[in-house]
Amino acid sequence: MLSRFSGRVHRQTGIGTPALPPARPAPTDARYHRAGDPWPLYASIDPETVWAEWSAATRGAIDPATERRRLWHIDVDRLNVLDLRVPAVRAGVAVDVAELIGPRDAAEQALAAKARALGAEGMIVPSAAHSGHWNVVVFPSAFARLAVAGSAFTRPKPPA
Repeated sequence: MLSRFSGRVHRQTGIGTPALPPARPAPTDARYHRAGDPWPLYASIDPETVWAEWSAATRGAIDPATERRRLWHIDVDRLNVLDLRVPAVRAGVAVDVAELIGPRDAAEQALAAKARALGAEGMIVPSAAHSGHWNVVVFPSAFARLAVAGSAFTRPKPPA
């Protein structure tokens, strides 16, 4: 059920924020972790999805024309993932993609716990903000499989 993922992913942060999350428990819930869980890395397979996710998270409260962010490029090496792009994988964990892109609830957090129990180091999940695009969640135990390839200071570029 698990497969290997290698490739480049993209993550945006504040100007002074490092590429990888801190090595401490997450202070708040998010789609694929609970408060108190080890803080995973959330990234997107393409930069356009990074900005769609940023736009959804800020709910239009921040003007992209005046905001400066840092876009990180991170190389992933043979990450053992639960790849939800694969229909048989979705069936194997009894997940409907439509359930993962709606309002956040405990189902996504339970899926992450199930993935870790299956031995996954991360997951490839649908973007809730950019239909038909994909994000990568990397659990902290696999941060050694990540290499920061660079970054650029930029203004957010949400898709039209």
